[in-house]
Amino acid sequence: MAMLCVGLFAGAMALQSLQSTGDPTAQSGSVIWNAFQFWMPLLVGALCLTGKRWAFMTAVIYGTIGLALDISTAVQSVTNEFDSAAFIVVIFTTALLNFLLITFGGKGVLSEMKIKDIS
Repeated sequence: MAMLCVGLFAGAMALQSLQSTGDPTAQSGSVIWNAFQFWMPLLVGALCLTGKRWAFMTAVIYGTIGLALDISTAVQSVTNEFDSAAFIVVIFTTALLNFLLITFGGKGVLSEMKIKDIS
C-alpha cells in the first residue's frame, strides 16, 4: 500500500513536469491542490504502514477521489486530443494505481490484516 502511494507521488511529479509552466499565476493559487497531489499520498502511505483499519479506509477514500479525477482528466484528454501521449499514459497509470489502492485498501478494511512484531 505504501509503495502504491509512493507511485502516486511519482505520478504527480511526472504530471507536474509534463504540464506547461508558461503562466506563473496559474500555479500560485494551487497550494491546496499541490498538498492533495503531492503530500497526501505520502501521508496516506505512512498511515497504512501502521496497519490500522482506519488508515486503510483513508487510502480507499483518497484512491476513490483520485480515480474519479483521473477518469475525468482522461476523458477530457482523449476527447479534446490536445494533450500529449505521455500525459495520457501518466494519467492512465495513476488511475491504475488509484484503483489498486482502492482494492488493497478495501481488502485491508474488510480483513484482519495485522502487522506482526519482528521481536
